[in-house]
Amino acid sequence: MSSQVIDDLYFSASALKTYDTCQLKFKRRYIDGLFWPDDWIKDKEKRKLQEQGNLFHMLAERYYFRGKIVDSKDIISEEMITWLERLTNFRPYNKQDQFLPEHKLQLNNGDLKLMAKYDLLHFSEAGRVVIYDWKTHATNSKVNYLKRSLQTVVYRYLLCKAGGDYAPEGSWQPKDITLVYWNPRFPDDEKVLFYNQERYLRDERKIKRMISDIKQVSFRADDDVLATSEEKNCLYCEYRPICHGEPALEIEPKEEDLDLTEDWDDIEAISF
Repeated sequence: MSSQVIDDLYFSASALKTYDTCQLKFKRRYIDGLFWPDDWIKDKEKRKLQEQGNLFHMLAERYYFRGKIVDSKDIISEEMITWLERLTNFRPYNKQDQFLPEHKLQLNNGDLKLMAKYDLLHFSEAGRVVIYDWKTHATNSKVNYLKRSLQTVVYRYLLCKAGGDYAPEGSWQPKDITLVYWNPRFPDDEKVLFYNQERYLRDERKIKRMISDIKQVSFRADDDVLATSEEKNCLYCEYRPICHGEPALEIEPKEEDLDLTEDWDDIEAISF
């Protein structure tokens, strides 16, 4: 049963990162299907930060879908109004280009199955595409961390591999793709990551190697997989009550984990 689940699984950046962090956590989440409820954060301040991030993503989606801000200022906070003003100044909508907010993409290429949901894809008249990813954490992400992150690896590679329907010539060259991380708390500090053929090939090898490694693991029982050796990962893990019978110190999900409850059946598969 576990091998069939793995064969059918479309790997996201979050799934690959979870496996890289702890094989047992990967089993709990993706094999056993133990998704934590939406109210898993108990700390009021951390819950507020999560809700702010979710709201900003929703309002940004509406802006690029409709081409204008339509939400009444009477029902959103002053801080959120400021964030939206910064967003429209940073990446203003225009009718000449194509904007696809909260766009889902899936690749089915034999043993290589990938999926991602992009906060925004911006296709310009010049035949280039920019991936925008909104960050709302109170701390500003370091560019070196973002360069190495599996989110960066999967997002750029998947679009290059499976996003050809949106390319003027029917396929993208890595040099045509740029990934921009932006946080409305730090509006003047966007992180711009360009792409190239060498990076594309390295990303492909990395993704294929990770998926191959995962498929070599038997997930039939907890004893078949390796738990994390990093104490901090374990102490703060939402599955600590199952593994150790002890509550986690405080569960604080990463931003890339906030889309775990999506209905993946809505994603259009692209086969090669």
